[in-house]
Amino acid sequence: MCGRFVIARAVSGALPQLLADLPNWAEVPESYNVAPTASVPLIHNETDVATGEIRRVFDFAHWGFVAAWKKSFTERPQPFNARVETIATNGMFRSAFQRHRGIIPAMGYYEWRVLADGSKVPYFITAPERGLAMAAIFEDWADPLLAAGDPHQVRRSTTIITRDAIGPAAAVHDRMPVFLAPDDYDAWLGGGLSSAGEAVQLLLESSSRIAPTLDLWPVNARVGNVRNNDASLIIPA
Repeated sequence: MCGRFVIARAVSGALPQLLADLPNWAEVPESYNVAPTASVPLIHNETDVATGEIRRVFDFAHWGFVAAWKKSFTERPQPFNARVETIATNGMFRSAFQRHRGIIPAMGYYEWRVLADGSKVPYFITAPERGLAMAAIFEDWADPLLAAGDPHQVRRSTTIITRDAIGPAAAVHDRMPVFLAPDDYDAWLGGGLSSAGEAVQLLLESSSRIAPTLDLWPVNARVGNVRNNDASLIIPA
């Protein structure tokens, strides 16, 4: 699973194929303890209505998936992870998986290892000298009580796709985010994949290439409190 991650300014240079041409990306605020319900940067493709040009853009989305058919934006559950094994058939995610694919960039993420005595040790998991592109889906929910065109009528939410853990991260937890390799960004964000099965296969193969390159180390238990948010959280304990 992935329930906490890090957005640091250094990720701009670490993911040049993803972020270099995005206007205003440098203005995205840092956060060393991003938690569910936070507003997170989401990269996706958008079609220019005037020209028909498809371009890569980013905006912010509520981290916790709210399906378009929900009666309210606060209705629970709001899953912050979606399993790649069932995402193509799950009624909550199926439509978004087909139409609304995105990437959430991160410097790394946190996971807790459960010890034999039941205690938990937090780890920071990252890729040395580069960032991580986490596969995501998103959905837009329209408030029926607000008029069309109202800037607050449509609210966007997102969830991070996960898979069984492989590589070094498997020593900490049995699940991990699905990471995309740079040469798979366009295929994932675009509409060129012929089927849901092909999309799932892309995610599994791409993440299998990234997973062995990950590094990890234990960090201070302060990360367990979302009010703690500073660069010291990722320093090895």
